[in-house]
Formats: sequence, structure tokens, C-alpha cells
Amino acid sequence: MNNSFISYMAAVYLRLSKEDEDLRTVKDKKESNSIANQKALILKALESMPKVTLYDIYIDDGYTGLNFERPGFRRMCEDIYSGKVNMVIVKDLSRLGRDYIDSGRYVRKIFPSYNVRFVSVLDHFDSLTATQSDVNLLIPVKNFVNDNYSRDISGKVRSHQEVMRENGLYIGSYVAYGYKKLETDRNKIVPDEYAADIVRKIFEWKLKGFNSTSIAEKLNGLGVASPSEYKRQTGGNYKSGFQKSVKSKWSAVMINRILKNKIYIGILEQGKREKVNYKLDKVVNKPETEWSVRENTHEAIISRTDFENVAKLLSLDTRISPDKDTLFMLSGLMFCGECGRSMVRRCNKYKNTQTIYYICTTYNKGKGCSRHSIEQSVIEEILLDTIKRHIAHASKLEELLNTLKDKEINYNDVVASDKEILEKYEELNQCKRVEMALHRDLAEGVISAKEYEQFKDNFVRKCTEIEQTIKKLKEEIEIIFKEGLFANEWIKTFTKTGNITSLDRSILLTLVEKITVYEENRIEITFKYQDEYETLCRIVESMPGNFSSLSSAEVESNG
Repeated sequence: MNNSFISYMAAVYLRLSKEDEDLRTVKDKKESNSIANQKALILKALESMPKVTLYDIYIDDGYTGLNFERPGFRRMCEDIYSGKVNMVIVKDLSRLGRDYIDSGRYVRKIFPSYNVRFVSVLDHFDSLTATQSDVNLLIPVKNFVNDNYSRDISGKVRSHQEVMRENGLYIGSYVAYGYKKLETDRNKIVPDEYAADIVRKIFEWKLKGFNSTSIAEKLNGLGVASPSEYKRQTGGNYKSGFQKSVKSKWSAVMINRILKNKIYIGILEQGKREKVNYKLDKVVNKPETEWSVRENTHEAIISRTDFENVAKLLSLDTRISPDKDTLFMLSGLMFCGECGRSMVRRCNKYKNTQTIYYICTTYNKGKGCSRHSIEQSVIEEILLDTIKRHIAHASKLEELLNTLKDKEINYNDVVASDKEILEKYEELNQCKRVEMALHRDLAEGVISAKEYEQFKDNFVRKCTEIEQTIKKLKEEIEIIFKEGLFANEWIKTFTKTGNITSLDRSILLTLVEKITVYEENRIEITFKYQDEYETLCRIVESMPGNFSSLSSAEVESNG
């Protein structure tokens, strides 16, 4: 067939991948690969091609060249298969694709089988005039070069992203609900105030005892747009998430995802997944040890205290109150003092009287341990009294710290007056005096060399233990001074509670770590920040103008 009499319906194919954009460091190179410039170049070339009519322009903007699953390319192929198009023209072979094998298959097999003329402008390749040598040599070599370029650029993109993650920059396409990208720097995030308020409300409800399903139902009832719907509706500018009609609803899964996301406390966790290789879209999860984790990269929405309390709640096996959407007040906080298992809630109804009590889970299942039965009213009475006294002690402690501040007390002053440290130094000196006496006894023949070695080993071990204790006590004080002796936020956690007259779950979760139940109605209450509390008490008690020892968290009751 004489091709000089054939008229052509041309498909212009344009492609720009994310990889081409990500690593562009020279403006001119980015411009040369832009969709607009590809189009201009090809249309200019068409002017010099006789009997060629432009049928359509097919564009894949932001699609990789490593595979052919692209909407624009697929549409072009459909027009080829239906006989609408008999010519394909691209800027260069890399725009068709960067896969060595598949690109060659289209150029050498598929296009010829449909009598499709293929033109690559910058490669100076035209299948109409190309020799067999061009087809068998030029095309494979060009495709091989493009394939290797993809491998190289994929590695560079990965390396570039790793550097950005290490620098605490956000590189995700979409940011978590509650945040938005900064307009002037798309790698930095700031709170989206509307959505951030919803996030705060979710954490607040969780701390009050609502389960995730109930929280989702609350939000749906208020007409609050779900994260995906909010993103769709706002387009970055939407001001209100309250809508009468919401396509995507909140779910317990969404709520839990928010409650577990450390982004809300200013921590970026990135690089959790990676592609199997540069040619496949398949991604796999990376082990947590290989994640990129950076703290204080952006403004926190939730306090660490609230986040940690919620994390604890999510880890507990708790139950919802019957006919209610909140958890039992003591759920997840009660533990057996003997076996360490949780305590289970039981209700005893007799006539018109109802008694609520807790017993050991192990005992309840008939697997041993003791009953450790204690009435809820007894627990609540002890809890309220102990918490009130602990709050009062914390307030007193805050006052005394302010006094120390006025006296400009420093780290060395505290160490020099700490009673426990002084006692340990006295023990250490005594130990060393005994060790020296051993030397004299050995020299005078009072003890044998074997006895000396035995005694010496014991005293060396004891001296080492004492020195380690002193070091630990000093470190505790040092940490407090580093964080700010007079800026202990945990104290405010207690004092801001005020004069409470009754208990609720929010107060318990904020102040109490756990409640341990022993026989004979004896309970032990472990408060949050117990170590910090005891260290500060020790510091204050060691200083002039001290006050009597604050009571421990252990409270006994004979019921």
C-alpha cells in the first residue's frame, strides 16, 4: 500500500507525572515538560505534516509512566481500536511510558497491528519513514534509557522525601482532619479551627465516658460533616460542617482513628508505608521502628494528658451502662490486689433495694483468687475523700513551691538539703569506713586474705548500690529543674479541679491511674504523676519552713 495517499486522524498524547514534578530543581526543565509546552511543541510539528488532521488531545496530568493504567491513554486506545484514530504523536518516547518492555510492545507490536502511525517529535522518529534498524535498535535503546531514568528518579524522590520527613516537614497529599496546609508553605500544617473544635469535642466526650459509637451518633445527629465529606464540601474554604444532608456519616472507626492519631499532640508520624518497587503501585506497611517520627512540628490541638488518658481508655475492656451511651464511672480503673486482673461490676437486687458491688474477675470465672468484694458506695466514699485531700496537698505544694521560688532556690541547694540523699551519703561513708577497717584487720592478721576478699566483695556491691540510689535521686531532682521547678503542669491538673463535692468519670480519669482492691475493703489509689508528686514532696520537706509529710496514696477502710 502506498502510504502517501493515506490521510491520518491524529491523537496527540500528553503526559506529566508526579515524579517529573517532584524533583524539578531547574525551572526551565519543569517548563519543558509541562502539559502546555508539550501541546505547543506537537501542534507546531503537525503544521509541517501533510494530510494529518487533529482528532483529539489525550491528557494524563499527574500519572506515572511506569504503567499504562491511565485514563487518557485508555481513552486513546479505545479510539484506536474503534478505528477513529490511526496516528499517535508524542513529544518524546518517555511521554508514552517509561516501562522498557511495555513501551516497546506498543510501538513495535500493538500500533502496527492497527495500522497506526507513531511519531515521537524530539526523538525524530516516525514509523512511516523509519527503517527496520530504527525500529529494532533506536526504540529499544530509548525505552531502556527511560526505564533506567525512572528507576533513578524513583530513588531520588524517595531520598528527597526522607530528608523532608527528617526535617519535620509534612509531605502527604492530604492532611488529617482538624488541620490544613499553610497557604505560604504546603509542607507545614496549622489547625483548621472549625474541624479542630470538633476534634477537641470528640476527646472531651471520650473522657466523659462516651464510647466511639455514641460519639459518632452524636456528631451525625448534630449534622456534622464527616472528615471526607467536610474535605469535599470545603475545598479548603468551607466554613461550617453542619449540614442538613451529609453523604458520608461518622462511624466508630473514624472516631477511633482520630483518638489514636498523635498528630493532634504535635507529633508527625510519616513513612508508615512504602512501594514494593518503582514499577508497582502496591504498597506494604513498614514496621513501627522504621517510621519517621518528629515531635513539636506543629501546633497541638489536644493536650498530652488528655491524649494519654484516652489511649488508656481505648486499651481497656470496658462496658457501657444499660440503656445509656456512657461507660460505668469506674470501668477500667478497678483491679484485684492479689491476681492483678480487673474487677467486674455486679448488681444485687432485693425487693426495692439495689446494691452495686465489684468482685475479682478471676474469682467470678471460677478460676481461683479471692472474691475481694467491695460495694461501689464504699469505693466512691473513699475515692472522694482521698481525692479531695490529694488536691488540697497539691495546692499546698504549689504554695510552698512559690515560696521556694521567692528564695531563688537552685538545684545545688536542693541536693545539699535533701534528707534522703544525705542519709544515703551517710550510709556510703559508713560502708567505706568499714571497708577501710577491713584493710587494717587484714594487715594485722585479724582476718585471712580469703575472708578479706569475701567481705570486700559484699561491701563493694553495697557501696555501688548506694551510689546508684544517690544518682537516681539526683536525676529525679535534675529532671524537675530542667522542666522547670515552678512550672509543673501536672500540679495545675489537680489544683484546677477545685473543691469537688462529687465524683464523675472525667475527674477520675484525669487524676487517678488505678484503684487496687484488697481483702477487708482495703483499697490503694494510685494517682497520676505519683513519682513527680513524691519527688516534689521530698524536695519541699527538705527545705527550711517545710511542712509535715503528705499522706500516701494508700487509704485503708474497714467498711
